[in-house]
Amino acid sequence: MTSQQSEIRSIANRAELEAVYDMLGNVFPDGRDFFQKRIEHDSTYDLSTTWIAAQEQDIASTVQLFPFIGRLNDAAVKIGGIGSVATVPEYRGQGHCRQILHHITAWMEQQEYDLSLLFAVINPFYEKAGWSIVPETMYELDIASISASSNSEYDILPFDSSYTDVVSSIYEQFNENRTGTVIRPASHWQDRLQWPKWEATTCLLAMREGVVVAYGHITKPEEDGTVYLDELCYLKGEDRAALPLFHAMAEQRPEATRMLANLPGDHILIDRFLAWGAVKKTLPYMMWKIIRFQPLLAKLASVFQIRLQNSRAHADQSLQIEWECAGQRAYFHYLNGQVAVEPAPRAEIEYLRINLTQEEFMHLLLQGYDESALEPQHLSVLEAMFPKQNSVFYLMDRF
Repeated sequence: MTSQQSEIRSIANRAELEAVYDMLGNVFPDGRDFFQKRIEHDSTYDLSTTWIAAQEQDIASTVQLFPFIGRLNDAAVKIGGIGSVATVPEYRGQGHCRQILHHITAWMEQQEYDLSLLFAVINPFYEKAGWSIVPETMYELDIASISASSNSEYDILPFDSSYTDVVSSIYEQFNENRTGTVIRPASHWQDRLQWPKWEATTCLLAMREGVVVAYGHITKPEEDGTVYLDELCYLKGEDRAALPLFHAMAEQRPEATRMLANLPGDHILIDRFLAWGAVKKTLPYMMWKIIRFQPLLAKLASVFQIRLQNSRAHADQSLQIEWECAGQRAYFHYLNGQVAVEPAPRAEIEYLRINLTQEEFMHLLLQGYDESALEPQHLSVLEAMFPKQNSVFYLMDRF
């Protein structure tokens, strides 16, 4: 089909949304209902988040924006998730999707988003559009290697909707100040019970003395026998519940042969997994883009302030840093124990200049300073401001 100038915009009405559902159902094997149920059961959905490249009466391409608030330590930042990216076969190779991503980035900046996140197998395409890979860790386990365990201290029972508030409170406690996790309001929990990803998992609860103290999800097996363990959370002081809960979840999938576990670095099960021969895998599918660098750092001012106040090397010193990243600058001041992040330099200040790629900065932000991943220049400052993080982005929150 001959390439024409496309109109890039958000959809205008319900009829166009229905046309997008039809298109996604034709392009992806998941089917129309998968995409429709995710949107229809999202109480925060707005037409402005569904973008299309329109050519006369045709929708050539579409991208869905999934807004959410994420945690970076105890700071809350506005993030635009990118998903449901599709182009009709006869319009492929004409740049429609690339144009949508360009326009949606500008729109996110206008709407004061801080970051954007997507998950992709075709990394080079999104790298050209401005997103950078930040690898994440999962643990691969041969299910046959799991040794049996008995524990009569906890009762295991299936989740039902009457436990939603309990599970929500466990999630909040377990992930308090945990970088990478999504802040989930009550409406989010009610919505997610209807989402296809929730319906494709089994959720079990661990109870002790009549109180639910842990929960976890396990997916249905894929064709190759792989299952995913996701979001196994427990209350403080109840980490012993994790193992019997895990065994009960594994028993739900007798046909599975391989497990990938999506766990933060401080999870109680990691040592047990490694003892069973699990392999720590680095996966290159998570991709981030900085939308507004200086406002992002400003939201993190209190986080940086506490970290520097607790640093032996910098607590009583002053720091003035000119940060440059992804073509954007921010001016950081730590004076008398207080942090300010400003869009322009102050007069007569000699700044320490730190220039980072987007990939380097996002690695610092999400995982902390790693001398194997970054040059040792400015080592002391980077170690103080970006300590190791036990971050995670749960599979259930992906788009």
